[in-house]
Amino acid sequence: MPDKVRSDKEQLEQLNEQLLEAQYELRKAGKGPILLLIGGNDFAGKAEVLDTFYGWLDNRFLNTRAFPLPRGLEQQMPPFWRYFRTLPLAGEIGFYLGAWYHQPIREVSLGQITAEAYQQQLQDILRFEQMLVHEGATVIKLWLDLESGDCGSRADQSSAPTEVAMREWSDFDGDAFDRVRNAVRQASDITSAEGAPWIQVDGAESRARDLQIGRLLLGAIRTQLQSHLPDTAGRPHSWIPSARARLDELDYGQQLDKDEYKQQLDHYQNLLRTLIRHPDFAHRSLLLVFEGTDAAGKGGTIRRITQCLDPRYFRVHGTRAPTDEERLQPYLMRFWRRIPAPGTIVVFDRSYYGRVLVERVEGFCTPPQWQRAYGEINDFEQQLKQAGTLVIKFWLAISAQEQLDRFQARENSPLKRYKLTEEDWRNRKQWPAYREAVHDMLEFTDRTEAPWHVISSEDKRHGRIQALKIVCETLQHALK
Repeated sequence: MPDKVRSDKEQLEQLNEQLLEAQYELRKAGKGPILLLIGGNDFAGKAEVLDTFYGWLDNRFLNTRAFPLPRGLEQQMPPFWRYFRTLPLAGEIGFYLGAWYHQPIREVSLGQITAEAYQQQLQDILRFEQMLVHEGATVIKLWLDLESGDCGSRADQSSAPTEVAMREWSDFDGDAFDRVRNAVRQASDITSAEGAPWIQVDGAESRARDLQIGRLLLGAIRTQLQSHLPDTAGRPHSWIPSARARLDELDYGQQLDKDEYKQQLDHYQNLLRTLIRHPDFAHRSLLLVFEGTDAAGKGGTIRRITQCLDPRYFRVHGTRAPTDEERLQPYLMRFWRRIPAPGTIVVFDRSYYGRVLVERVEGFCTPPQWQRAYGEINDFEQQLKQAGTLVIKFWLAISAQEQLDRFQARENSPLKRYKLTEEDWRNRKQWPAYREAVHDMLEFTDRTEAPWHVISSEDKRHGRIQALKIVCETLQHALK
């Protein structure tokens, strides 16, 4: 056996042992996950790379996904929906073939989307990957070439990919392949960011290819094992809170008498029932987000909306503190898995806004985390809108005195005592901090695609009718 072949074989065996040991340490520590995106020329060994690592590593903690073009329900859902639903768990290693780059590169190369739309999609991908990195994932993007070519050099080993996949795009002509190369170069230039660079791998020689990828993976795992959560103390001096106090602008004296309430309740419930049966709603969906002051009447308002709907087509999700497993995932992941499909309604009783409310106030996340969350939430809601989902967000507000009266009434009622917890009293002591958090939330996430509706619920009948009216008017406008 030639010396070089023997040397490569020994290096591969040693790397195999190191990777297997590192994989178990990653699993034990609950760090990660590690995502390896594999793109490039099909003949450069993408399938062979998977075979190598499935032979080396413990398959129980590997997660491999290959994404063809969206079909069926996937075509009607937001682009990142299917990726969020398949993200590997902490301690796992995920191999992704094509993934979220496949469809945009193909569409721009075939002229199905404009250059401007492609640039926007790349920016969306960049923010998605940076969110994964900020939430603890490591993203390694590999582009396998048959020959490296003269692509320039970078300190981090990444370079603009030059070769393209052949088999999956076999209907492309020569000019189309030139467009693919240009699209891939743009993707590399725009999305090679800190924590998620593109790295070019020469696939011409299998041992050298596997050594390079294996060392990259080993380095990523070791970096994860050495990582620590950022310091949670203090607020960055650059943070500028909202200057507007929208809760102070409400008229808490609005009331509705019992007879008028019953009349309007019947009217809007019948109207809502009719709107949901509209043929066009089969191609839309509805997400209702309910946030508000403790004891503001969210549950009662939600019941008045859902009691006129077909239970087969709606779900109410009461959001509680994340489980231990969910704490190790991107915080939006559990909400992505619950968004409505076309023709259905989902209600969040408390929601993803917990990151900028209770998690912020109680110190369950760091200042950088909740400050980034405003942009991540806006991206999430923008994707929902683009996929045809109507997002209607309510903040139900009551005064401090009214909250105290309701707490005491619950405490004295055997039928309502279960609603009152020690956490409610503790949150009440944080009233100023929660007000500041609410004002920031309203300021930084009140967008055209998903505006906030701030409603006085000092009088519960008034609050319920206002919410029903807003739902109906929004649907009427969308289904006209």
